[in-house]
Amino acid sequence: MPELRGFATAVLAAAAVGMPGASVPAAAARPAATAADRVDFRFEDSRISESSGLALSVRHPHTVWTVNDSGDRARVFAVDTRTGATVGVHTFAATVRDVEALAITPQGRMLVADIGDNGASRDVVRVFWFEEPALGATTGARGDPASWELRYPDGPHDAEALAVDPQTGHVLVVTKGRPGSVYALPATPTRQGVNRLTRVGWAPDTATDAVFLPDGSALAVRTYTSLHLLERGTWTDQLTTLLPLQPQGETLAIAPGRAALLVGSEGTGSRVQQIALPQLPSSAPTTPTTQTTASSRPSATSTPPPGTPGPSAGTSASGDSALPLVVNRGELVAGLGASAGLVLLALLVVGLSRRHRR
Repeated sequence: MPELRGFATAVLAAAAVGMPGASVPAAAARPAATAADRVDFRFEDSRISESSGLALSVRHPHTVWTVNDSGDRARVFAVDTRTGATVGVHTFAATVRDVEALAITPQGRMLVADIGDNGASRDVVRVFWFEEPALGATTGARGDPASWELRYPDGPHDAEALAVDPQTGHVLVVTKGRPGSVYALPATPTRQGVNRLTRVGWAPDTATDAVFLPDGSALAVRTYTSLHLLERGTWTDQLTTLLPLQPQGETLAIAPGRAALLVGSEGTGSRVQQIALPQLPSSAPTTPTTQTTASSRPSATSTPPPGTPGPSAGTSASGDSALPLVVNRGELVAGLGASAGLVLLALLVVGLSRRHRR
C-alpha cells in the first residue's frame, strides 16, 4: 500500500514540524545564544533513566549535573552539554528513598534533595550536601555527605523542586500539590536536629522543578507543561508560558552562559532543550485571559499562615488555570500543527486496522 505509506510519512512529518521548540515570546526574552552555543542534547548514558533533577555546574564549563528519581542509589552524574556524554559520576555514602531535585549554590555546594513523598507519609525528608565533585569517577570523602532533616509545619507533602536564592543563599522547597506551596528552610539550617520549614507562598499545580533566575529577581517553577515566574519576596505568580512538549517534563536549570534555561524529561535517552530566559513583566499586570474555575481555587480552609502572601491579584494559587498565558504566534501555529498531525495519524491507524480486519 504505497499510497498509505506515503500518507503516513506526510502525517508524521506534519506532526514533527508542529512540535513547539521555543516557549517564551520574543518580547520577554533576552538575546538568544548563538546556534553554536545552543544546548540541545540527549543523555547518552543508559544509567540516566529517570532524570529528575538538573543543575548547572559552577566548577566545570559546559557541564550539568543530574540525578535519577527513586530506585537509584546515592549518586549524581556530570554531563557535557555539548554532546550528552557522561563525564563524571559521584557516589556518596547515604541511604536515599526518593531523590527528586538537585541544586548548586553560587559557592559550589551541591544539594541533593531526597524530598519525594508520593504517599505523603514521610514525617522527615532530607537534603544531602557536599562540595561539587571533580569530574571522573569519584566517591565522597570521609564525613560526606552532611545532611539537613526537614519537617513541614502542616504535615507531609510530596515535593520535586529545590532552589537556592543567589542573593541570600536561602534554600526553598516547592511542593507538588494542587495547589503547591513554597517553603523556606531556616536561614542557617542545623545538622543537629530537625529543621522546621516555613511556608512563604503559593506555587503552581504539580511543580516538578524550580530554579532562580541568575539575577535572583524571580523563582522559575516548571510543571509538566508550563513555566511560571514567581516574584522574589512576594512569591506571586507574574508570568506563565508554555514549555516544549516532552514525554514527562521534570527538570529545569540555568543554561551554560547563564542567559537561557534548560528543560528536560525523564526516560532513557531523554532530551534536554534550551529555551529563552524569561523576565518579570516591567509594566502593570496583564489582564487575565483565562477564567479561574472553582475547582482550581484553594478552599476557604486552605489559607496560609498569618503574614504569608497569597496569590497575586487576578491570579489563582493553582497557577495554570488562571494566570495570563503568554503564547506567541509561532507557538500557537506549532501547537495546532502538532494537534492536527496527531489526529490525522490516529485516523490513519484506525483506517489501516479496519482494512486489515477485512
